[in-house]
Amino acid sequence: MRLSALRLRRYPRFAAVGGALLALLLSSVLAAGCGSSGSPDTTAPPITPTVSSQTSVTDATPTATPTPTAAAPIAPAPSTLGPTGAPPAFVGSPAPDFRFKLFQGEESLGKNELDLSEVAGQPIVLNFWARLCGPCWKEMPELQDFFEERGDQLQLLGIDVGQFTGLGQPKDAGKLLDALGVTYPAGYTDDASVVSKYRIRAMPTTVFIDSDGVVFHTWTGAIDRQRLDAIVERMLAKE
Repeated sequence: MRLSALRLRRYPRFAAVGGALLALLLSSVLAAGCGSSGSPDTTAPPITPTVSSQTSVTDATPTATPTPTAAAPIAPAPSTLGPTGAPPAFVGSPAPDFRFKLFQGEESLGKNELDLSEVAGQPIVLNFWARLCGPCWKEMPELQDFFEERGDQLQLLGIDVGQFTGLGQPKDAGKLLDALGVTYPAGYTDDASVVSKYRIRAMPTTVFIDSDGVVFHTWTGAIDRQRLDAIVERMLAKE
């Protein structure tokens, strides 16, 4: 003890420096301990929402005047002709045929897998959609209301083409219909040529087909009930 005291008296400057360093170290440790319990971790990666957490989209108010800019863009079709050589759909031309499978609506259409031509003989509102297409979600409640009120006047049919547009796979698409309370006939097709034959440039796309199987009108982007009724009234008027 006497030796240590002697050394401190001989080297007072070193003792003072050592004490200051020790105090600084203790202060840093205490400060770090307080801050870590109260500050959020801003480096954590964002959480990707699931379908169940996104069902609140049904509460969103659809745009009053939908425009093509509200649609989800997709990559251009690689060809303007399908495998059968049929030209793309346009107003006044026959609606190209394709085969599809239903997620739901078999009781309305008679079977689970069929061709569009088998639905012919009545006006058709053909809606192309995809699970990961936000505008598609917003218009589905509008389509559902339309189906419940006017489903006896024509056939509403939703076809998922997400697998061809990079907006989801059929195995997951049916879950969205359940989450949004959609009951009108809806399914998917494995025929990639529908993208080019129906000139699908953005999602959603809705094609109005008269009872003769001829394309009456096309609409790109989310469609609201007012616009939907207006186009259908014009189509039914020419029947």
